[in-house]
Parts: sequence; C-alpha cells; structure tokens
Amino acid sequence: MIIDHLVEALGNESSSSLRRALILADIDQYPGTTQAGIMERLSLDKSTVKRETDWLFDYGCIRVQDCENDGRSKKIEICGYSKKGLDAALGYFDGRHENLKMFVTGFAKILKQEKPSLRDAKIIAALTEKKTASKQDIMDSLYEGSPATQNRAFNKLKEEGLIEDATS
Repeated sequence: MIIDHLVEALGNESSSSLRRALILADIDQYPGTTQAGIMERLSLDKSTVKRETDWLFDYGCIRVQDCENDGRSKKIEICGYSKKGLDAALGYFDGRHENLKMFVTGFAKILKQEKPSLRDAKIIAALTEKKTASKQDIMDSLYEGSPATQNRAFNKLKEEGLIEDATS
C-alpha cells in the first residue's frame, strides 16, 4: 500500500522513479526548501534535482515561490494530491519522513538499477507479499497501463535475477 500511495502522490505515474518519490518526501519534510537543500541532504547533483523538481512542478506535485532573501533561490513546497498521497504513505511510518525515505532507498538498493521505478518496486512488493505467484497474478496487481510496459518491467527484473518466473 505504501507504494500505491507514493504512486498517487506522483500523479498516478507508476513509471516515476524511486528517486522522484524520495525527493518529494524530502520536500515535504523540509517545507520551503530549495534545490540546493535537496542536493545537500540527498547527495544528488544539480541537474538531477532540477530535472526532478521541474517534473514535480509540471505535474502539480509542488509549488515554487521566490525566496524573500535571495532572488536566485526558490522555495519549494508539496501541494494538492501529492500531499494527500504522501501523508497516506507516511501513515505507515507514524509520520516519520526519515523512515519513509529509508523504505524508498531500500527498494532502490534491492533493485540495483540506474533508475528503478515505482512499478518495479510494486512487482517486488507484490511477490514479497504473496510469497509465490504466477506472472499473471503479479500483472493483475499492477497499475493500469500498457501490458507491454508491465511485461517489459517484469522481464527486466527476471533478467536481472531479482525475480523468478515459475511459469518458465
């Protein structure tokens, strides 16, 4: 359910990266933060933070305002449906942002991909929850979207040795 709430917080885009979810959680933890603050806390480079915050802004997940004391900086805050979805995810961690961020980072480490998505995390979570399941059971638990995309995600995890397909 945590991953489902993160997907909701990111505009129901299950292809969103775990890094984007991590950045959103960081912004919520530090309302009024700047891109420089996010870069420092999460050890991310400037272009990554810029690209992800631009996406979050374009999808209505965050609002950006000029800083009063520095015209070059922008204050960033979470808003709208993103706040609701993130608060629901935080509910599983008693509102502790650091625990949610460790959860997201843990999935990223398990997936060992350059840019793991929430869809990838959902596949792993579904298998963990069900212990054993057919590929179709896993596909049925995923978000609405292209079956081809879902199959690609499943097959990629299988090729990487992170999951096994009992039907093969």
